[in-house]
Amino acid sequence: MRGLNRWIGSGNVSRDINYGEMPDGTPVVSFTMASDRVANGSTITAWVKVNVYIEQLVSACKSKLECGGYVLVEGELMNREGRHGKLTEVRAREIIFVKDGGKRDEQRGRNR
Repeated sequence: MRGLNRWIGSGNVSRDINYGEMPDGTPVVSFTMASDRVANGSTITAWVKVNVYIEQLVSACKSKLECGGYVLVEGELMNREGRHGKLTEVRAREIIFVKDGGKRDEQRGRNR
């Protein structure tokens, strides 16, 4: 049976936006977003690591992604080994940058 791996979330971008390149020169960006929910009157924040490998999305991030900005991200969950064990991160396929006043600027891309 084929599985479904799709993640959709929204939140504010934290200050750790990192731009870099893969060994083959492909540009990449990674950032962490804070996604809040309210449970029993308390706000619970989930910190979500997002990786962007699609060149058109990386380009959009360079011009539109900013600390504190609100984004909606659609992508897939990916696992990798980290310093403290397994990490689960999101590989973005689409990012919607939400500007002040709720205006949306959508950027879509395709995974390789």
